[in-house]
Amino acid sequence: MAWRLAKSLVVLRSEINAAAPGRSTASDGTIGDDAHQGTASDHNPNGSNVVCAADFTHHPGSGADMHQFAEHLRRANHRDIKYIIWNKRIWSKSRAGEGWRSYGGSNPHTRHMHVSVGVGSDGQSRQPYDDTSSWGIQAKFGGGELIGLKRGDTGDRVKGLQGTLRFAGYDPGSVDGNYGSKTAAAVLKMRRAEGSDTADGNNFTGWAYAQLMRAMAKKY
Repeated sequence: MAWRLAKSLVVLRSEINAAAPGRSTASDGTIGDDAHQGTASDHNPNGSNVVCAADFTHHPGSGADMHQFAEHLRRANHRDIKYIIWNKRIWSKSRAGEGWRSYGGSNPHTRHMHVSVGVGSDGQSRQPYDDTSSWGIQAKFGGGELIGLKRGDTGDRVKGLQGTLRFAGYDPGSVDGNYGSKTAAAVLKMRRAEGSDTADGNNFTGWAYAQLMRAMAKKY
């Protein structure tokens, strides 16, 4: 059976991509490389072939500032979160009252933020890790709510939509913040691929948002 990423992490990545659509993904990661194999790591699939960890590249010039994101995630304390590692520090839900603690692992995590979800031993994490509720990234750091956007709209919310479409495999043209014909065509193509019989890519409805999140989950 093929591995998959925990659904809560799919949502988190979608929100980060929407908030910082031009971000670098050079240090992003999900399933472990050779260095992780044989170690106790949430980057290795658990008994249900679910990977319960994801890394996100620090790229503040694009809005993906992991100093800010890590602190937000600590404070938000999402239902599924297990721990965060960023910039030689770790925060764990099980020891939340201690705040950030020093992290002495071989990788200092200065180029990317690590997020693990679930409970239990690393590499064997159990539910909850598939809660698809928001992590609050878009609302706090940009991108904002995508539902309700329409052709002719401009701004960062449109950039968030365009960036997320691109990550899902649907080309909206330039991520320029202009909801024009290419973005509308990408929205329509995505919706039709997800089973909708709509002929409208000019309005980004609640159903369109749900379909885009499903498209992201399938891709990753």
